[in-house]
Amino acid sequence: MKQVVLIFVILLTFAVAVSAQTIRNPSVCTFTASVDHAQITSYTIGYFLPGATDPVQTADLGKPTPDATSTITSTLNVMPLTFGAAYIAKVKAVAGAVASDWSTPSNPFDRVPGPPSKPVVK
Repeated sequence: MKQVVLIFVILLTFAVAVSAQTIRNPSVCTFTASVDHAQITSYTIGYFLPGATDPVQTADLGKPTPDATSTITSTLNVMPLTFGAAYIAKVKAVAGAVASDWSTPSNPFDRVPGPPSKPVVK
């Protein structure tokens, strides 16, 4: 089977993002579709500790449809990740039993507990 060649640019997109600042609890990932998108069966995202070669967690992103600029936007679920650690994300394309190499890493992010609801004092 033909090896899949990928060039990815991963950006984690958030409601409020400040450059060079670690993002907390990301919810969306955007990346450029594989040049072989028509033959791709799915994309996989891997969550890595900085400097690690193996992901601590992976998730199947399915095969989202790219927009007119070949950008794919996918919703993330970082809930399984441990609190308090810094992570980076990488994406790879899967075509049947063949997968590409991991993309270049995203900007750093971390997972923190969500705040509780508003307290009511009586």
